[in-house]
Amino acid sequence: MASRGEALPAAAPSSTIDRGGKWFWDFVKNELTPYPGRAWVVGRMTFAATILMVLVMTFRIPGGYLGAIFTLLVSRENPTETFLSGFRSAVAFLIGTAYVVFSILIFIGDPLTHFLWVVGTLFLFFYLLRILVDYGTAGPLGFGVLGGISLWDGTANVETRLENTLWLAGVVALGIVVTIAVEYVFRRVHPTTDLTEGIEARMQTVENVLRCAAASRPLDSEGEKRLSLYTSVGISRLRRLILRSDYSPRFKEQMATAIALVGRLVDIAASFRLAFAERAQPMDAAGQLRCLRLADHIAVLRRDLMLRQLPAKIEGASQEEPANVAFLQTMERTVALIPSAFAGSQSVQALIPAPLEEEGPVRLFVGDALSNPAHVYFALRGTLAAIVCYITYFGLDWPGLSTSVVTCYITALSTIGSSRQKQVLRLGGALIGGFIFGMGAQVFVLPYLDTIAGFTVLFAVVTAIAAWIQTASARLSYLGVQLALAFYLINLQEFSIQTSLSIARDRVFGVLLGLVSMGIFFDLLWVRNAMDEMQALVAHNLEMFAELTEQLLEPDRIKAFRRIRQLRDQLNAGFQAVTAQSDAVLLEFGPARQRKLQIRDDLRRWQPAIRTLLVVQVTSAQYLALRPLTELPEPIAQAGIAFERDIAQVMRALANEVSGKPVDAVPDIRLSAARVRQEIHKHYQDLGVPVSAQASDLMSLVESLATILAPLYQDIHASILAGSHEPIAGSPKLVS
Repeated sequence: MASRGEALPAAAPSSTIDRGGKWFWDFVKNELTPYPGRAWVVGRMTFAATILMVLVMTFRIPGGYLGAIFTLLVSRENPTETFLSGFRSAVAFLIGTAYVVFSILIFIGDPLTHFLWVVGTLFLFFYLLRILVDYGTAGPLGFGVLGGISLWDGTANVETRLENTLWLAGVVALGIVVTIAVEYVFRRVHPTTDLTEGIEARMQTVENVLRCAAASRPLDSEGEKRLSLYTSVGISRLRRLILRSDYSPRFKEQMATAIALVGRLVDIAASFRLAFAERAQPMDAAGQLRCLRLADHIAVLRRDLMLRQLPAKIEGASQEEPANVAFLQTMERTVALIPSAFAGSQSVQALIPAPLEEEGPVRLFVGDALSNPAHVYFALRGTLAAIVCYITYFGLDWPGLSTSVVTCYITALSTIGSSRQKQVLRLGGALIGGFIFGMGAQVFVLPYLDTIAGFTVLFAVVTAIAAWIQTASARLSYLGVQLALAFYLINLQEFSIQTSLSIARDRVFGVLLGLVSMGIFFDLLWVRNAMDEMQALVAHNLEMFAELTEQLLEPDRIKAFRRIRQLRDQLNAGFQAVTAQSDAVLLEFGPARQRKLQIRDDLRRWQPAIRTLLVVQVTSAQYLALRPLTELPEPIAQAGIAFERDIAQVMRALANEVSGKPVDAVPDIRLSAARVRQEIHKHYQDLGVPVSAQASDLMSLVESLATILAPLYQDIHASILAGSHEPIAGSPKLVS
């Protein structure tokens, strides 16, 4: 036994390594565990990519790797969405190809003008990638251009380069057609959509947890497995499905909020189950009744969401009911927020006037395309990374490295926030797909294959592995895309089984060059670490919400409505960025990791409530667009104006708290809402008539805003007060 005061230097590192190894194993196991619908998605991806590969090899179509990648990227929410997404992708790629063909012929004659054309083109399409609203348009548009740049830098004659450029558009269109056909066939066999199945399975799991708690029995093994799975996987895939769908912006916004609340509900249910399992005594009759009532509410909500019906409003437990079961009251509040995400979808929605409608049937660019400098920074970083790759492979006279430029653009498509996480996933995908599967197959498998049947099996197996990883959470999914890209670049560019290691080496090194360049210029330039970025984003979102609220009081309604649209789009983008940074925090290590994870939990807990608050406030803006507060009777108008100012003041106070700035006293938002209701009732009592439908709508919206904002402020304020007085490396203190 060591004497007192002796150090044990070997034990600590071993313990750290063991804990790190266990964390990594649990992380990988949870990410790769099957969940309902995952096998169908992977099967559809694999089937489509394999059919495309057979067609490319059979008909000797150049650029097959691009067509195969698109079979993995096209949306799969349902056959209609797949068709629309595929159609937009094909048209966008064709536009990008046309840009290359018509512009390159002007600049190809002089090396200097050609280089300047490349620089300008890279900047333009990185910028478009950032400001185009539709993901299915932005990605293919750039692919069509960057895929053609390397072709026109070759030594073949103009006719051959033109032909190969057009074939790129053809193979992408072929891949999209194959994907759409596979989707229609598979959907006849398995009609449930991925989005529907994902929401239903999660809500069913929470319902089972509550019913088991009410019956004082443990959750069965299958229920435990699903609860653990959905807690670790999260809702990233569901979020991507709804954001990349062709639904209206309004429905996307509502469903994204509902999905965030469902994800939050699963997290709370996991904590609730743990607290219930640790209870020394069974739940009392009142607690059992509340569990059953909440389970019934969830069952009704699940049915309404599956049928695309407007969820009915849910009354939470009264304030007098004791919250004697840990987390139960939080679950009740979260469930009650889900119908609020669809506020205004009936009577108030019909009141939307022209100024708040979308400008045209489809919005092409984000609202702040010309005013937000972040878009320019994004384009500059991407251009610097890509042009360094371009100069490198030209200076070394190493054309095999041309895959680096396309790699820069593909990696820029990722919405993952942390530079460290991006580098790990990109590098890991390139190593696994390029060296292990790509070059490994060339050494140990391909020399023994002499038919396309054997290569088809190999291709399908690697694609299935990549697709399985791609359907994991956002913490790992991009690894699957990178794995497939590296493998396809090696084995799907020629029309025969590729056994030349030099070609594989060049393409993998090209991918690695692109990753290194992106890591230096894109991930480290104007980027903070994930925790600081996440806190700053939440504070900025709260500030924007306060500004949006203040726009309701602006006398110039048209100008105010334009600004509200911009702020709404920026807030939705901000919510996505917070979620991306939340996933990235998990891959940041160091002595403050536990505190960072606690802060992350706080920020994730507040996010769904803020999203719901935005939906209700936008609905309130739509109502006030028809009948501004200044046109209401004077007492009601003054109370309404004071209420909106109080909301803005509370949101700014919350932003300051999250940022670690001093905060003045804030108004009681419930009391402010009560004044609006009192003035409305008094006005109509004096007139001797019932409260009008429009006034009822206004009261309902005011009550919804107060009901959401008051507990949110209390939660944030209490969490910050309970935190340490020493921030993390200059970050605000935010520990529960």
